[in-house]
Amino acid sequence: MTSSAGSRVSVDPLPPYGPVPSLTERIIELLRVEKERDLVVDLYSREHPSPEAAKDEIRPRAEMTALAPFSERLAFLLSTSGVRVVQMSTLTFGRFPMRYGQVVLRDGFSQFKGSLRRLLAAVQSQLDPAGRVLIVDSAPSPDAPLFAQGLRRWHRQHRSPEVIAELMREVGFAAQVETVEYLRRVSAADCLTWVESRNWPILESFHEDELQLGLRELRARYGSQHMVEFKSRYDLVLGTKAETLAS
Repeated sequence: MTSSAGSRVSVDPLPPYGPVPSLTERIIELLRVEKERDLVVDLYSREHPSPEAAKDEIRPRAEMTALAPFSERLAFLLSTSGVRVVQMSTLTFGRFPMRYGQVVLRDGFSQFKGSLRRLLAAVQSQLDPAGRVLIVDSAPSPDAPLFAQGLRRWHRQHRSPEVIAELMREVGFAAQVETVEYLRRVSAADCLTWVESRNWPILESFHEDELQLGLRELRARYGSQHMVEFKSRYDLVLGTKAETLAS
């Protein structure tokens, strides 16, 4: 099996709310999707349903697993990019004897946890010989506009893309790891709003008093600073049955 790693950085300022269109385009490139011809399976876990599936399960907020904003936005961008996308739950996948050409697992590093290896084996068994599967997740960057404890917790919980790649190799894939970074320039007020509204998925694990301490830390850090510049970072792990992977 082959493996390669790479890093791409866009230096163009991008919209404050992500994921960004450039990430979607890179996903399409890696999956080798031909628009209006190929059908991409957007695979999601029952525990973390798609935005459409979530509408069918009305439960109190305290009983629901929070949907990651990254995952929701990426699903929207994929579905509006001109690519033919079908959303499918992990419970549905495998029930039909058919071959799939391209599969994407958004937010897959943390979403599937212990069941990821079993899921990858199922995908591998039903993937077309020339098919591709891509796992995508947001990753912590040193300059992310988060308070220190939030960033440390994100680093601890984020799984290395090389760990995901190794799981792929165990079930028979060749694996390629890539990290992409996009420069952003947004207002300090927006950064504080993201934290206050728990827009970063990791913030769901903080109590309100911890969050308020973090907000005070950020206000002190930015002071009278009007704009904040930082990089949004994403890890992508591509699996293929082919021995040679394209860059």
